[in-house]
Amino acid sequence: MIAIIYSIFWIIAAFILADRNWKPYYPTMLFASLGNALYELLCYNYQLWKLEPNGIQFSMIPIILLTLIGMPLSSWVYLSKYPFKKRAHTQAIYIALYTGIYILMEYLAIKGGSITYHHHWNLLWSILFVIVMFIIMRIHFKKPILALIFSAVFALFLCMVFNVTLSKMK
Repeated sequence: MIAIIYSIFWIIAAFILADRNWKPYYPTMLFASLGNALYELLCYNYQLWKLEPNGIQFSMIPIILLTLIGMPLSSWVYLSKYPFKKRAHTQAIYIALYTGIYILMEYLAIKGGSITYHHHWNLLWSILFVIVMFIIMRIHFKKPILALIFSAVFALFLCMVFNVTLSKMK
């Protein structure tokens, strides 16, 4: 159920906060969705975190909602309000704010049984992941190729730390 509530939250946030001109953000919205979809597909048999159905009849619904609503809309809201022309410390505070929002939502989802952790993943790793995710989304908006490189390096790092090997992937 939390997946439905969070999807509604991001729809409302997009209507209230996001720039009406969504087209410049669209490539990064797709990038964020694709990243989530790739994780769900490749790590299906060896998930570090798992979205649980938690009251929803089909287990794929939370994944679909996150991939098609949560990731693109939260990326749109995040980027449309990003302080691009402000100082680095203002940008860092903005990233920290969005990290806090994401981590609070994740913490509530954990407490509500909508997310479970596996293979030594924990909330501290999620914090690192979300910080890196928001930095890479910011980079992707201006320099997509560089963001793809950083994403690949970070994904390889996580695979090494958590022993996610090709044999464990779907």
